[in-house]
Amino acid sequence: MTFIATVSMGDCAILAADRATFYVGAGISIPSAHLERKIAGNRHGYITAAGFVELIRPVKERFVAEAPGSLETVMRIIADEQEHFRRRNYLKAAVESRVKSCSWTLTLADGEKSVLAAVYDYASDELRGLAKGDSLFSFPSDVADAEKRHIASMAAEFSFEGRGEGSSLQDIRHNLSLILSIAGYLRGRGRCLTSQIDFAVHAVGWRREVDSGQFLEKGLSLR
Repeated sequence: MTFIATVSMGDCAILAADRATFYVGAGISIPSAHLERKIAGNRHGYITAAGFVELIRPVKERFVAEAPGSLETVMRIIADEQEHFRRRNYLKAAVESRVKSCSWTLTLADGEKSVLAAVYDYASDELRGLAKGDSLFSFPSDVADAEKRHIASMAAEFSFEGRGEGSSLQDIRHNLSLILSIAGYLRGRGRCLTSQIDFAVHAVGWRREVDSGQFLEKGLSLR
């Protein structure tokens, strides 16, 4: 699995994903040399996913090409591509487990003053919208429970808007830096994720895509 971080700030949502890919051998995930950007966007928002690339890629392509602007439409695209995947692989015993292995994270505009961050997990058949102040992570399979608990303590340091004001660039920059610190902690523990992290910042009235190299060199601005 990949590393994905999602942070909901009310009027802003942050997605982050590393570029590592894996292939399945002897029932286990093995790191691949291929690197891939995993966040796709359209005029309404962004989507990323963890799981089987053959299923994820067509969903992302349709998200870009068709530009769905509602959760219902995105869910219909995912359901369509799950069925296409089953039909293409109907003789393979692992097809259903590969469908169930995929989880999807997306952002969409939610009215004029908020941005929705939502996660859909097929295995539990759960669509969860993150409340302001929530964060959620998807981890490579080798991340231990003790490491996840440590990351939860780090995530308590995310910053959110106060006094009824909108999310500040300072808070957003802080949260991007904290995600990089979390990714660095995992790499320092020998876990399988790339040093390059891609970010999508979806705020009311503006959006930005930046990778960790650009962010560390130039920061994040409204321009």
